[in-house]
Amino acid sequence: MVSRCMYSGRILNNSHRGNLVEMMVLSALGDDWKMVSLGWHPWDLQRGEGQNRIRIQVKQCAALQLWGKTKKLQINFGWKDKPPEYFERDNPGEKIEAEGRFCELFVIGLHLVADNTVDQVDPKQWEFLVIPTTDLTERNKTMVLTKALTRWNRIKWGNLRSTVEAAIYSMVVQNHITNG
Repeated sequence: MVSRCMYSGRILNNSHRGNLVEMMVLSALGDDWKMVSLGWHPWDLQRGEGQNRIRIQVKQCAALQLWGKTKKLQINFGWKDKPPEYFERDNPGEKIEAEGRFCELFVIGLHLVADNTVDQVDPKQWEFLVIPTTDLTERNKTMVLTKALTRWNRIKWGNLRSTVEAAIYSMVVQNHITNG
């Protein structure tokens, strides 16, 4: 009953929509990825452990909110000056940067339908941006969506896994070239 009440509307509460998008992305990426963001965690999805891990933060924005149209669509990249104080307590021994975005990739869910066909639960109405953190200016926390759409291609849910894998491969190659 609770999930039906929270997720059955055509326009979702912002926090519920975020949970839905995280699960959409996780299901697109496959079984080798795991959800780590239950509660609050600096990143949402992870594959691998230690130095070989890949971390993804999932963000979302929608043209329609429960209160009406979104006036200015923007993406938040969440630069932090330090890890959360509870990180070491909850994740003993896990390495994390002293500052930064605490992930290698952002996957941004975009729901841009703003007419009477809106259904934010329907994966076919979502598009995604896959953004390597290396593409972002250090300490930049936000970007308007119109600018982001000139830098990164929108992709459909069915192409999310291959696009994420291509971004990871690109980062590995870049890191190998940079670090010799």
